[in-house]
This record gives sequence, structure tokens and C-alpha cells, in this order.
Amino acid sequence: MKYPLGIQTFSKIREGNYLYVDKTAILYELIHQGEVYFLSRPRRFGKSLLISTLEALFLGQKALFEGLAISDTDYDFAAYPVLKLEFSQDEFVTADSLRSYIYQAVNRIANEHHIELIEQTYNQRFAELVVKLHKKAQKKVILLIDEYDKPILNNFNKSALAEIKQVIAAFYGVIKPLDEHLQFVFITGVSKFAKMSVFSGMNSLRDISMTRQYATICGITQQELEDNFGTAITELAQSEALDRPAMLDKIKHWYNGYRFHRLAIGVYNPFSLLSLFLNQEFLNYWFTTGTPTFLLNLLQKQQYELKDLTQFEIGDNAFAASEPEDINILSVFFQTGYLTIKAFNDPLYTLDFPNYEVKKSFFDSVVDRYGHFNSGMGQNYIVRLTEHLNAGRIDDFLQSLGTFFANIPYDLNVDREKYYQSLFYAIFTLIGLNVEAEVHTNQGRIDCVLQTNKTIYIIEFKLNDTCDAALQQIYDNKYSQKYQNMGKDIVLLGVEFDQKTRNIGQFVRADG
Repeated sequence: MKYPLGIQTFSKIREGNYLYVDKTAILYELIHQGEVYFLSRPRRFGKSLLISTLEALFLGQKALFEGLAISDTDYDFAAYPVLKLEFSQDEFVTADSLRSYIYQAVNRIANEHHIELIEQTYNQRFAELVVKLHKKAQKKVILLIDEYDKPILNNFNKSALAEIKQVIAAFYGVIKPLDEHLQFVFITGVSKFAKMSVFSGMNSLRDISMTRQYATICGITQQELEDNFGTAITELAQSEALDRPAMLDKIKHWYNGYRFHRLAIGVYNPFSLLSLFLNQEFLNYWFTTGTPTFLLNLLQKQQYELKDLTQFEIGDNAFAASEPEDINILSVFFQTGYLTIKAFNDPLYTLDFPNYEVKKSFFDSVVDRYGHFNSGMGQNYIVRLTEHLNAGRIDDFLQSLGTFFANIPYDLNVDREKYYQSLFYAIFTLIGLNVEAEVHTNQGRIDCVLQTNKTIYIIEFKLNDTCDAALQQIYDNKYSQKYQNMGKDIVLLGVEFDQKTRNIGQFVRADG
């Protein structure tokens, strides 16, 4: 089996006999039920391959689709002129670089079709190309746009953002008057940050990002996994000394869980699955393809409490498009793939991390960022913390915990209590035990319950008081009461956070 890891061109996959998970039945419905679409999906989720597949369909490359679902339909594979723009091809650090990219892309396509253009502005030149392509081919034009929001993401929270949005809006503003020249339009992106203003002139645009009918248009379903990767699953099960059901459960735990409609089935990130079967090893694949720098910046800027990223309930309005200047952080986390729909209790959606790969990798990055470690170094200390806790070595546990605070700059320009709370929560999540955390920001304290196989640790940190006061808080709030009949030892820890050293100070221990 040849796995098309990193290959986003449909013709290369088909001609090279790479594995292709057939999505053409969905594309048949898509083409026949509308003309102007927008689809938001996380990165590395198959958007570019989807665009390439549509390109091959509309170019009439029938031979590439032999044996696929659409070849058994009445689709006629008629050839149309195709205009494809891929905004993932450049960095776009300025508005001028974006104008230049569009201008040059239009020139390239015009030269390929031997069309002479006279308009001088990037957007009017684009409009002229569409009109002349239609006239020359005597068929309406197919417009495919991949990663429309790349210029926005590259300039998130930067001074160039406002002008870049204007450039994008002016570009899409000329599309609506071109309706008589366009047969089909498909636009993809990671986010819906600027959908409201950027596409304001395209009132016929249909957003299918969260429609049940197209919820699996990108990604791999459980059935598609078992139908297409049978041999690979068997080989991986043998190498891991697991039976097939146990191996399927492990794959699902690591990589499944994305849902794009409240009634839709979950899907796998295709990049992670292909990487797993190619390397025959369970690792973090998707997260390493792009550090979520702008998300971490957003978390720190808004001083968001990390515990609210899990099992959080929101309404429909949180999924709506928003402007980068007035962004809903949970919407961003959903659109970028770090959160997904886990449940629906009308009218509220419950969001959580889709799977183990995303959750662990995200908190690894938070620990490295908030603890000012070099990438990956925080994981070493997490392993030590877990070992100390399992062995009951409280002194060593707290000493290792203090390592995470040693590098935090003294002149940190944020609310320190919330900063520490975020770091504590990320650390305890990564320990991988049963963790409960309750943050009381008005008094600057963090309550945490950690469970090992034998022991329950109830920990209270005091940022502005003594360890004795922290222990008394545990008693006063009766934190240990609910754990009394679980058959485990209970250890109470009152821990003082020393303001002078900005680190773990004294602690007091008691049996619960």
C-alpha cells in the first residue's frame, strides 16, 4: 500500500496508485445542489486534496475517476475552464504582497490560456480574466480558492491586518457581478474570521462547514478506516501485540473524534492516520506540522482559563463568523481543530478536545510556552512529576513542580495569578492521572485533586498566604468528603507559593 502523505494533487495520487479514500459520491451531490460554497476545516484535513479533486472533475479528466463512486453516476465529465488560486503558497506579510500574488497568479493563468489582459488593478484584472475565459471557452468558469484566510492568519494581531482585509474584500467584491460567467465556486479556509466582511458581497455563498450532509467531506470515517486500511491495521496490531478490536480502540483514542455537526459521526484527521500507518508508530503527527503560536498568544492576551476549554457548553452563535478584531476564542479553537463537538443538549453544544493526540500536544505546548522551556523540554519534567507522585515522594514532587516556575520572567506583564493557574492546570492535565481542578481567581487560589491507583492527593496552593492557611482551606471547604469511600488513601497538601522567589515555597501534609 502506498500512502499519499503530503500529496495534495488528485492526479498524482490516482496515477501513482496511492491509496485514495473515495469522496466522489459526496462531490456529486455537492455539484448538483449548488454553485457557490464555503468550507471551513482545520489544517491538514484534506482541503487542498478536495480542491484538486474538484479541479480534475471540472477539467473533465474522466480516466482519473475510473472505479470511483462518481463513475457510476450520470455525471458527464464535461470540461470547463478552471481558475484555481492557492493562498497557502505565500507568507503575505503586507497588503502589497497579497495584491502582487493575486496579480501574478492572474497573469500566469491568462498566459496559459493565451489571453491578453489590460486592467491594471489586481481585482479588476481578475474579473477581466474570468470574463475572457468564459468568452474564449464558451463555457462558464470554475473558480476554486484554497486557504482564503492564510493572509489573515499570517497577520493576526499585526498592524497589516486591516489593510489585508480590505485587499481580500475588494477581491471578493468583484465576484458577485461575475455570476453570469461562473459555473461553480468553492472556497476553503481554516477559519471564518472574516467571513462577514470579506464575503459580504457574495449573498449566494453557502457555508457548508457545519451541515450534516457534508460533515464527512473531509476526514476519514470509522467505516472508511476499516474498509481502506485493513491490512495496515492488522500489521500494526501484530507489532503492538494487540487484537484487532483493541487496536481499533487505540487508533480511535489517539486520532478520531472530530465532529462538524451535532448529529454527524466522528472523523479522523487524515494526516495523522496516514502518518500512523506509514510509520507504524503512535506519535503526535498533526500538531507538529504547525505550532499554534497565534492561539497561545490569544490565550495569554485574553488570560483565558484553560479548564474552560474542556466540557464547555456554548450556543449556536459561537460558531458564527467573526472579525479577527472581535474574536470568540472558543470559536477559533473549534475552527482550527483543537476543540470539537462532543455532545448536544438543545440548545447547547458541549466542546472538548477531539482526541488524545490533540489534547496532549496542546498542553505540552502550553507548558513549554508558559514555563519558558525549549520545545519539548517540559515533557521531561512531566515524566519526573508522575514518577514522584506515583511513588508518594511528595518532597521530590513539589521540587520538580517548582522547576516549571523557575524560568518565568520577573517582569511578566500579565495577571500573575491567572498565569500560574494556567500553568498549573496544564501540568496536572499532562500528568495523565484523574485530575480535577477548580480555580478561584478572586482569592488567587488553585484547588487540585490528583488520583493515582492507590492515593488521592488534594492540593491547595496559596499565592498570598501560608501553607497552613492553604491546608485550612481544604478543611473548611470539606474537599476530602466526597472521596472518603473510594478505598484509597487520602493525602492533603497545603502549598505556599513564595512571592519573593516566585516559586514553590513551604508545604504542609496531612492525612485526609
